[in-house]
Amino acid sequence: MPNRPPYSLGCHACRRMKVKCDEKKPQCARCTKARRVCPGYRNAEQVVFRSMNEQLASKADTLRLSETHASISAAPRLTVQPSEQWDLKATSYFLHNYSLAPTKDSPGYLGAVPDLLSKNASSARYLESAVLAAGSASLANITGLTHLERAAKKHYGETLRSLSMALENPADARSDAVLAAIIILQMYEAIVGSTSVSDNPHGKGLVELVRLRGTSHFRTGGGNDLVRIIHSRIHLNSIGGLFPSPIDAKYDIGVVDFPTPQTELWRLIRETSQACTEIRTYVSESGTKTSNNKAKHHLDRVLSAYLDLLGWQAALPSSWAYQSIQVPASDGVGCHPETCPGKYHLFKNMNHAGTWIKFWCTLVYALQTLVHMSPHPIMQETRSNWDPRLDFRRRLYDAVNEICSCVPYMMADVDQFGLPIIGKDGKALGSFILLRGLYVAICVEEITSVQREYIMKALLRIAYVRGIKLALRPRSRWLNQHMLAIGG
Repeated sequence: MPNRPPYSLGCHACRRMKVKCDEKKPQCARCTKARRVCPGYRNAEQVVFRSMNEQLASKADTLRLSETHASISAAPRLTVQPSEQWDLKATSYFLHNYSLAPTKDSPGYLGAVPDLLSKNASSARYLESAVLAAGSASLANITGLTHLERAAKKHYGETLRSLSMALENPADARSDAVLAAIIILQMYEAIVGSTSVSDNPHGKGLVELVRLRGTSHFRTGGGNDLVRIIHSRIHLNSIGGLFPSPIDAKYDIGVVDFPTPQTELWRLIRETSQACTEIRTYVSESGTKTSNNKAKHHLDRVLSAYLDLLGWQAALPSSWAYQSIQVPASDGVGCHPETCPGKYHLFKNMNHAGTWIKFWCTLVYALQTLVHMSPHPIMQETRSNWDPRLDFRRRLYDAVNEICSCVPYMMADVDQFGLPIIGKDGKALGSFILLRGLYVAICVEEITSVQREYIMKALLRIAYVRGIKLALRPRSRWLNQHMLAIGG
């Protein structure tokens, strides 16, 4: 009877469940049967023995030596393995970094994608190729491997072709897999930086598909999660930045299972977007020949939207609150005035953080509009009737600071308790959600140089550490614009 090693060599999943593993590579039989990605195996060097003695140590050395010789002799066979290994790695990377399983406290984010991949592997090739495109592109950005970049482009083309065929079939067009694939294509375009932050590629198509589905088709956890993502992106793109996209008046997607505060925030985002768009359009088209009554009407709408946002924040239940940690000072006296941010926020989960980032972006957009209107004569006349404590410029600075305070949590620099995360890989999803907030903040000309430097560094990290190249576009735009101003 062959000597049995004194420790398990099974994959991490089988060892965790304490079941026998056939130790096949790259996928053991149990993981294949369960339709999950096998998490892999540990090396002999990583084994921790319960009782270390000379006999066990000798056996371990022998086993390690035999494995080393086997790996050396098997080296030439690696030339036929990479394609499957790279695809598996890209899929695993995307699912780990860009999806969140739903919990009792959070609806998740693309949490249904793993199940959709396993259940619809034969019919939903477009979903599989979309995941491969996004995962390969992100890995290519981080590692610099050009063959991954080529693979990402190939999978992207395959996704577009297979999606166009699927959309010809009404049953497929109504499926969760189609919606998920298009949302992931949007993520791919952000990862490779082929769009602008203010754009919403495929947004109108997604809205039409949801209308085609009807409410009965998304009253499930997975379907509702997808509609929530679409709804969120449309609203977020309507506020702040250089070219916000106003929400169509005919926009009528019904969203289910939203708590009341979230539904109210969507309404306030729409009102703020419409009010700010109207007054900016009116002033730019009318110039100095503005009607006092119309200008006052538009201005009152913006101010009313801003005050309603503050009212929403004040009326929130305690379960929606976040925690703030002051940045510790080196001298123990207090935070340095030039420290940005002077605090950082801790949230319950990514969705909780995303809601607050949307709120602060909306606040920034309203305040930015009011600050830009300050020199206008009608603003000077109207302002005398307002509360003198409404220092819009100072409040704009504070709102941008709130967005900056989200960076440590969203980029996984700290955990939920505010402690540094060392030696762990955080999810790229936090950086993906944060990116819109940083874009809105960097487009505010009134922010301080300290704030701008902090935002620029965060954008650089999102691009090169998390592999989302879209973060380079607002950074490069600002640099180019101000370099030209200096050169001129």
